[in-house]
Amino acid sequence: MSRINGGPETRLDDALAEISGRLEAMVADLCQRLRPFPAFLGMTTIQAVELEPELQPKAERGCVVVTPDGLIAELDVTAIPGVVGVLEVDQVEEFKPLDDLSAEEYLMYLIAAVKALSAEAARRGI
Repeated sequence: MSRINGGPETRLDDALAEISGRLEAMVADLCQRLRPFPAFLGMTTIQAVELEPELQPKAERGCVVVTPDGLIAELDVTAIPGVVGVLEVDQVEEFKPLDDLSAEEYLMYLIAAVKALSAEAARRGI
C-alpha cells in the first residue's frame, strides 16, 4: 500500500499515534496520582508496576514494567556480591527502554499500564 496522499496506512499510523498519545497521557496522570509509587514485588528499592498484557506480545521479553515517570521498560535485576558479613548479596536494577516495540505492541503495554495503575488507584481510593 502507498503512503502517498493519505492512504490507508498513513491514516492507520496517524490513528495509532493519536491513541498512543492519549494513553501515554493517562499513564502519566495515573503515575502522578500514585504517590508513593508502588514498590515492585514488595522490594523497597524498586518502584515499578509489572505489566501483563492480555494479548501475547510478538517477542519474548523479560519483566516489563511501568516506572513512576510513566516509562514502559524491561526491568533487569542482577544479583551481585555484597559486603561480607553485612549483606551477602546485593542487587543492581536497570530499566531498559523498549525501543524495538511495534506500534501494536506498545499499545498493548500502554493498555496494560492503564489497567494496572487504575486498579492501584481504585485500591487506594484515589
